[in-house]
Amino acid sequence: MSIYMKQFAGLMLLVLIHAVLSGCSTLLRPDENGALIVAPYRNGIVLDGKLNDWKGIGFYEVTPENGVFDLEDTRANGPDDLCYKFALCHDEQALYVAVEVIDDKIITDNTEKGDTNAQVWKDDAIEIFIDGNHNHSPNARYKGCPELKTGGEFSLAINGAATSFWSGWPDSFGKSAYWEGIAVALKENDRNVLRYECRLTWKVMGGNIKPGDTIGFTIGVQDDDDGGERDHALYWKAVSPLCWKNEGGWGDALLERKK
Repeated sequence: MSIYMKQFAGLMLLVLIHAVLSGCSTLLRPDENGALIVAPYRNGIVLDGKLNDWKGIGFYEVTPENGVFDLEDTRANGPDDLCYKFALCHDEQALYVAVEVIDDKIITDNTEKGDTNAQVWKDDAIEIFIDGNHNHSPNARYKGCPELKTGGEFSLAINGAATSFWSGWPDSFGKSAYWEGIAVALKENDRNVLRYECRLTWKVMGGNIKPGDTIGFTIGVQDDDDGGERDHALYWKAVSPLCWKNEGGWGDALLERKK
């Protein structure tokens, strides 16, 4: 075995050990700068909150130590307060996103289930950000912004409230031609586990996306600990402040071709 292979094997062993010991992690697939996800081609994903059909797909860990907090908010107290892991895959029609969050408190005082134009960012929720034309625009959020035609922000609270106001398809949650999802709160080992699964069609990214393409992508988890406004907003990749509108700080998702 070459020296390089021995070093790589040692690195992967350490990652695996960390995955086993951490409460909110799994095996990571390394890349050059940590900002590229390879989203595998996968048929048969069902939005049920169980994640059984995600077996074999690598999840990515985001903690207070390796994630990015928006400077508009405070930092979490540690991984038991807020951490998460997420994964991507796709088929011919859509991108699928799975997220599992560890959160010490579940708060949904600003939203109601069934509302598709809710103030989701104020409660416990996920926000999925798509840069469909992959141009890393530094300002992708204003009325009439052309960037919204190829992506935007798609948000789902743990109680099922949603919004896609900052996209080209507001009030479109729950419509299979656009985007849909499910949110489930569980109790595991005396901890709150919040699971989300979302499906976003190529239509909400401009309609021209296909397997083999690369899109801009990031995800943020909003955390409300005491009611009122959110307390934390933890992103996978972003430039703070204004993580939500500066696409230049987001990561990339390569949509792997069908094998």
